[in-house]
Amino acid sequence: MSSTERPEIVSTREGRGRAELVLEIGRALLRLGAPAYRLEDTMKVVAQRLGLQGQFYCTPTAFIAALGRGSRQRSFMARVDESEIHLAKLSRIHDVIEALSRGIMSPVAAIREVREIMEAPAVYPLLIRLLAPALFSASIAILFGGGVIELGVAFLLGFFTGGLGLLMSGSANLARLYPALAGFLSALICGSAVFIWPEFSVYLALIAGLIVLMPGLGLTLATRELASGHLVAGSSRMAGAVVALVIVGFGVALGSQLSQLMTGPWPQEISLALPAWTHWLAILSAAIGFTVLFNAEPGKLGWIMLAGILAVEVGGRVSDWLNPGLGALVGALLVGLLGNLYARYRNRPAVVIQVPGIMLMVPGSLSFRGLSSLMEQDAMGGVQIGFTVALVAAGLSTGLILASALLPPSRSL
Repeated sequence: MSSTERPEIVSTREGRGRAELVLEIGRALLRLGAPAYRLEDTMKVVAQRLGLQGQFYCTPTAFIAALGRGSRQRSFMARVDESEIHLAKLSRIHDVIEALSRGIMSPVAAIREVREIMEAPAVYPLLIRLLAPALFSASIAILFGGGVIELGVAFLLGFFTGGLGLLMSGSANLARLYPALAGFLSALICGSAVFIWPEFSVYLALIAGLIVLMPGLGLTLATRELASGHLVAGSSRMAGAVVALVIVGFGVALGSQLSQLMTGPWPQEISLALPAWTHWLAILSAAIGFTVLFNAEPGKLGWIMLAGILAVEVGGRVSDWLNPGLGALVGALLVGLLGNLYARYRNRPAVVIQVPGIMLMVPGSLSFRGLSSLMEQDAMGGVQIGFTVALVAAGLSTGLILASALLPPSRSL
């Protein structure tokens, strides 16, 4: 029987099991926040290793998989309502893929293992997950040049937004309301702090406190998806990031206007300056915060901190010397090379290092400042900041693409 006449493998019982495994891995990666270019590449690799011919089309919330040849091809679609970056689960799923490729795990066992991975409990206890956004916000306040009061207020706001997010995550309707409500209440709380500390930069503390809600990573991933030719995925992710930013901005605008009716115009003077050594403490705090927020394994903290140092010290200095876009490119290139080197020699996914590393460079706070300028009818300032946001996002995407070209990772993630 010729190759064109033999039965398609997807139509057999064994083939259906292999197809189910491809779909199960795809659903898992989609829920774990994998961008379209990584998701499609990984599913192609899995299908090839299972002896299946497949074509895949992915968006941020769904994917279509066509498995088989010619007229015997079968199409499948999967959709997820929400996704969360979970680096520990991503790493474990790629261990499953490695075991499949070596033939030491059957498709049935692999499906069972993937489902167990996705149902596994949180890596960190509740208190640690509450403190992580607070640490991240405090570190951003320091890196933005804030003083003692800005640091304290940002820490409290980060703790509040993290707790509110965990509290509202149990209901789909409440979760949709969360960004606007968090922005509104954070603005009220931050403005009320003026009654206790009359002289501190309310705006800086507010941005740092809300940094976990800023869609900087979404803007960066969308730019890279567009640059990689995934136009629908990139456009939809970009639209989602912009809408998320507008929703948070609306809540902040409402809360700030209400707050300033009671306090008057917010002060902008920086409070008592922090010593220089706190800069390094901020990088360590940010690395700890990223490790928890992205559910990375505790043993990866050293690598994540090294990526943060490259991003802040090298990328940040190039931004100061030349321009933000070039600084983002250099920082992302170094973080990308570090992640790919880690993937090659530790046989782990590169994203475990790259995602936390670029978080200190993503244009989340810049995009919020641009939106605030537009809301204050400063069109020129808003457009200028918007251009800088686009420049930084393009620089980050280009740096990561260049890193993959210079030193390709050993894994698709």
